[in-house]
Amino acid sequence: MEIIYDSSKLKDYKIKKTISDEIIQNIENILSRIKGNIPLNREKGIDTALIDEPLNLIQPYLISILIDEIEREEPRFKVNKICFDTDFSSQGKLIIKVKGEISHE
Repeated sequence: MEIIYDSSKLKDYKIKKTISDEIIQNIENILSRIKGNIPLNREKGIDTALIDEPLNLIQPYLISILIDEIEREEPRFKVNKICFDTDFSSQGKLIIKVKGEISHE
């Protein structure tokens, strides 16, 4: 199963009918969190200090942060691969592609 997260699209957060839809929604939510903005748990999320750094320099660090966040927050999903679509980087847009398996469906 491949999950593609595009931060420019609005998400439709409703009660999901299937477990896979619920897990995909949870992963989209995890990837959109900013560290320090979550009440009662300021350590969750992605560090915004990385925003102005070149992607080729921070890519391994960012991948490890994303994998740690997903594994901690959504244990039903096992991450196999994270990659970035840099075609739109000149526009300031980063598309994160997460591939993995749902372990409890």
